[in-house]
Amino acid sequence: MKKFALATALALLAGGCVPTINETLAVSCSDYIGKPISTRIAALGPPKTVYRMSPTQVGYVFESRETTFVGGEPYYTVNYLVGADKHRRPIRPLTTTCTGVFVAHAPSDATPISQRVIVDVIPAL
Repeated sequence: MKKFALATALALLAGGCVPTINETLAVSCSDYIGKPISTRIAALGPPKTVYRMSPTQVGYVFESRETTFVGGEPYYTVNYLVGADKHRRPIRPLTTTCTGVFVAHAPSDATPISQRVIVDVIPAL
């Protein structure tokens, strides 16, 4: 049964914090190491799956997708016969998909969520 759970966990690790096609990554999943898991639950909603990885670690499987719009900054061109023209850079969507397992330190199941600190992030490949 443990081998099946391990194989399932490894299968879930097949995505990662990667941007969608032709887009750049805004925030890395590993930026959350050292913060309580309760902040991730508040930001991303409930985890997809929660399972005990070892006697002192719990894995939280999250899958999130966030879209922000970047661009729109003004820039100027100068034509010495006419004057300066103001233009704006194009606005484009930037979508970040973060899928992975957030590993939190939890010595027992009675440890409150606010005291479970993220010790590792295993991105899905």
